Amino acid sequence: MSETPREPAAPTGGRVGDEVRTRRLAAGLSIAELARRADVSAAFISQLEAGRSSISIATMYRVAHALSCSANSLLGASEPRPHVTRAGTGPRLAAGAGEHSQDPRLLSRTGDDVMLEAYHYVIAPDDDEQEWFQHEGEDFVYVISGHISIVFDDGTRVELSTGDSMHHAGTVGHRWLLLGDEAAEVMCIVGSPPATTPARPPGN
Repeated sequence: MSETPREPAAPTGGRVGDEVRTRRLAAGLSIAELARRADVSAAFISQLEAGRSSISIATMYRVAHALSCSANSLLGASEPRPHVTRAGTGPRLAAGAGEHSQDPRLLSRTGDDVMLEAYHYVIAPDDDEQEWFQHEGEDFVYVISGHISIVFDDGTRVELSTGDSMHHAGTVGHRWLLLGDEAAEVMCIVGSPPATTPARPPGN
């Protein structure tokens, strides 16, 4: 596999926290009300806005929905022109809240007008399991190398190996599990409509 060893995820909490605070105040929401709408604690929102907490992709979607914006917009705006991400670069975002969370690289540009996100994952055997993720829109998954299982909260399981791909709705809770003892390299494209709905825990 051509992927170079992973470096620690770049801190995105401060940048997201600044956007959350700006948009919360513009919407006239208290920290407590935003936390209620996003199904997180008020302490978490306070720490996020202060730059003292990171945020997972699934939680970012819930907070964005509560603020009536896209998850992409919470990462700040980029230039509205062809966006180039050089090999090994791009902001890293956590796929979970654990100490050994997967930290995919975001390859696409950010901003309010962006309707898709492209992520590059390297999933190692000792990574924490992903959080369940659910959102309006669609996902396209392509396995560059390795072997994963996409598990849905309706009981469906689909195994994918090198060269396999899958296109599915994001509205059913889902997460990936690594199969075997070798790392997997995966590309995921998330397409969301302009009006998003929250990423909810399975069964809710």
